[in-house]
Amino acid sequence: MMRKYLSVLLALCFGSLQGISQQVIVNSNPTMNDRFSKKLGSLRLSTTMLKIGTVKNNASKSDTVRIYNPGKRSMSLALGKIPAHMEVVTGTAELGAGKESWIAVTYHAMKKNDYGYVIDRFDLLTNDSVQAVKTISVSAHIQEYFSPMTSDDSMNVQKSKWTETVHDYGSIKEGTKVSHSFNVRNEGKRDLVIRKTRSNCSCMKANTVSDTIAPGDSAMIKVEFDSASKEGKDSRKMHVFLNDPARPEVVLEMKGVIGK
Repeated sequence: MMRKYLSVLLALCFGSLQGISQQVIVNSNPTMNDRFSKKLGSLRLSTTMLKIGTVKNNASKSDTVRIYNPGKRSMSLALGKIPAHMEVVTGTAELGAGKESWIAVTYHAMKKNDYGYVIDRFDLLTNDSVQAVKTISVSAHIQEYFSPMTSDDSMNVQKSKWTETVHDYGSIKEGTKVSHSFNVRNEGKRDLVIRKTRSNCSCMKANTVSDTIAPGDSAMIKVEFDSASKEGKDSRKMHVFLNDPARPEVVLEMKGVIGK
């Protein structure tokens, strides 16, 4: 009986301690280092890579980088050259010691005239003796805008049909170049347009005979892969952007095993 009583008492004590520890974690306030976790020279920032996220190519989107001067001297702030499709504004031209401010960024996707994941950069010019020029990156994922359609409209638009989107080239030796042609057919009633192809690796290239595919016609996208300096299991992807409302972005994959 005594052993059972002690077990219950210990369980209650452990539960109370666990509850207290959780409460301490929940109630603890974030420090300046938590809120401004990145550092460029003497300036602390909430981020050095501002993620705009998904934005349609007919729209604009805004976000903010928070900044903090932990030093004992004020810091002057000015902007270097800004990409033409972005607007950047600082909350102040002089950031006092121990003071906070912000950098507001507005991203105009229409002016960027691109598709998929893109990264831009701009410079913040300061009198910081540690690092005067501070580079901040801005990323976005641009998608094509398609106006709302009726059920009748959806039956008359361009539609892509892919025979395959993954090609396994098997086992090859490092340095070997392989290629594969992916077939896409337009099963819609309007022209299908290949807007752009993009890979995150310079080892891949895509070639198309024509960027416009008439209704009922097919086209080949030849993807080439250079395995130089690669080894082991490998997978590389090519992003294809089309004016297909149902499937505006298609990922083509080339994979296999690369040996010495």
